[in-house]
Amino acid sequence: MVPAGCNSNCRACAHREWSMEQSLSQKHAFLTNTLAPWSNLIEPVRTVYGTERWHYRAKVSLNAEWQKGQWTFGTISRDEFIPIPQCPIHAPVVAKTIGLLQQYLPNSNKFNLAFLLQTQAQCILVLKQNQAPATNWFTPNFEDKLRSIGIEGLWIHLNPSAGKRMFEKTQWIKLFGEKRSKDEQGLWHGPGAFQQLIPELYLESVQEASTFLNPNENSAVVDLYCGTGTTLREWTSKGAAALGVELGGEAVECATQNVPQAKVLRGACRQRVPQIALWANEMQQIGKTVSLYVNPPRTGIEPEVLHWIAAAKPVCIAYLSCSPGTLSKNLSFLCENGYKVSRIIPFDFFPQTRHVESLVLLNFE
Repeated sequence: MVPAGCNSNCRACAHREWSMEQSLSQKHAFLTNTLAPWSNLIEPVRTVYGTERWHYRAKVSLNAEWQKGQWTFGTISRDEFIPIPQCPIHAPVVAKTIGLLQQYLPNSNKFNLAFLLQTQAQCILVLKQNQAPATNWFTPNFEDKLRSIGIEGLWIHLNPSAGKRMFEKTQWIKLFGEKRSKDEQGLWHGPGAFQQLIPELYLESVQEASTFLNPNENSAVVDLYCGTGTTLREWTSKGAAALGVELGGEAVECATQNVPQAKVLRGACRQRVPQIALWANEMQQIGKTVSLYVNPPRTGIEPEVLHWIAAAKPVCIAYLSCSPGTLSKNLSFLCENGYKVSRIIPFDFFPQTRHVESLVLLNFE
């Protein structure tokens, strides 16, 4: 049974009426079909159980709309606004944050609110304007109530083009709190940082990758799309040298702070291929074996990076993918260039939805 608060018009959770077994079976079948050349290597989908399959999403990006005298939050599908202020997928801290914002935010005549973004204890209000708003509505009582539910930072981001792009290089205003917060692993993250939604399941995937890559004092790991440093910390904690590459400036700052032992480069991975190649060559020259960990966006590994892999031939690759379609294309290229898939481990990072992620482990033959 779907918990209270679910809007039947919302299209995000396609599996909300399904049993866990039905959902996992569909995800496995989808992977088997999409990754047909390696279907015999696909293991059962790993998931969480019971109530953990609801109320797990502590990172959200929600559209805002003024309705019936208050702000409400939801998604837009086919130009239709679908309010989901009490969505049962949201973590309790998100639901509580929405309730307080509905109580304290000014009305639409004074506040051109476009989006609410929340990453655990950090929140951003994106305003579709370029002038700083009045903030007399932000009272000490409001701040106290936000702090009481675990919010550590509240920001306003001014973006007159909001809707085409969430963030621009425009003004950020901190209403209260800290610039960064710590996640469940004790790593710093900022308000706009990418975070995996179910930490215990994500850490299980990291451990599987670590066991396969075997980071140690005689090895080096190239970690592409490294985020705020969870995996970098894993490699360096085992004694390996590590190089991370990440596009977002905030994430790079956090990764550098979280894992000072690692070298972290900012930029698109395709633009950093010369530095990646130089670092990997230096590691090989001092006798370290080089392996690769990648966790790219849905577009997959960039062509320039794929060609570096084909030329440099890291001894093994752990590839965490959120898109089976681009994963299939990338695996075909890697297998054509000397790699062999040894395992495919699916993870149910998004219960109740059709989405499934896969950790693929590859050896160079």
